[in-house]
Amino acid sequence: MGSSLKNKFILLCLLAVLWIMLTGSFEPVSLGAGIAVSAIIVQLTWRPLLLGTRHVGAHSAHPLDIKPLEILKILPRFMFDILKASAEVAIIALKPRINIRPGIVRVDSHLKNKTALVFLANYITLTPGTLTVDIDTAHHHVFIHALDLGTLDASDIRNEVAMLEKRLGRVLE
Repeated sequence: MGSSLKNKFILLCLLAVLWIMLTGSFEPVSLGAGIAVSAIIVQLTWRPLLLGTRHVGAHSAHPLDIKPLEILKILPRFMFDILKASAEVAIIALKPRINIRPGIVRVDSHLKNKTALVFLANYITLTPGTLTVDIDTAHHHVFIHALDLGTLDASDIRNEVAMLEKRLGRVLE
């Protein structure tokens, strides 16, 4: 099975599992509808989203190479990051006197694929206390709003994003 066909099948399976999780139903009609909707989504989004057929200037995007085993490896760390950040935000919110120093940090990304860059931005946004404000895909810059730059300075945020990039790079590139 070619890399493109393998990635298409992986995406189809992930979407079908998401359908099952959202509907909570294993009935044949529901499963059939979920697989049909998943197949339509894969067919409509495959080329522009994952094959790297978009052209920006004279450059073409690199295609993604999804590695399912790496997804399984990154998932526990992702869940830990969300729990840790949620606890930190809860502690800030529960303090009798909130003393935060919010700010925006520009991070230079080394991810080659623009879709992988979007995955990075979404990973950052899903983590409580941080929000991706903008992405400069031409220069691979990500602008991140942090809730409290008093606990994490800009270099700490850049280091954390570099670690995220390495994890996502193993999964997607």
